[in-house]
Amino acid sequence: MLKVVDLPDGKQLALRSSAATAILYKNQFGTDFFADMIRLAKTFGAVQETGDDKSDEFDLSKLSYEDLEHLDMNTLYKVTWAFAKNADNSIGDLVTWLSSFDSFPLDEIMGTVMELMQSLFTTTKN
Repeated sequence: MLKVVDLPDGKQLALRSSAATAILYKNQFGTDFFADMIRLAKTFGAVQETGDDKSDEFDLSKLSYEDLEHLDMNTLYKVTWAFAKNADNSIGDLVTWLSSFDSFPLDEIMGTVMELMQSLFTTTKN
């Protein structure tokens, strides 16, 4: 699944989930992609989308102090990087990639990241 997020600075961020995502992640960071994703999903499970609109934006201000204690921002960046790397193999390592952004609006990206994470656990029947 390929998703493109429009960033406020006019740039677009392509993110792709596939079976290769977990391998890219493990090769780059040495930890299990799915275990790290489950930890993130548990933290962000507390964030509710507002209204009936299936927006790609999450209101990070809805995270409680307890949720924030369990949130590892590095893992969040690493998971997002793995989806971006799977969409565009030319991007550099995590720090190089993050340095290419003037700002990195997590609240606008997280909805898409969570959707891509979920797609890796979902199967379709033919």
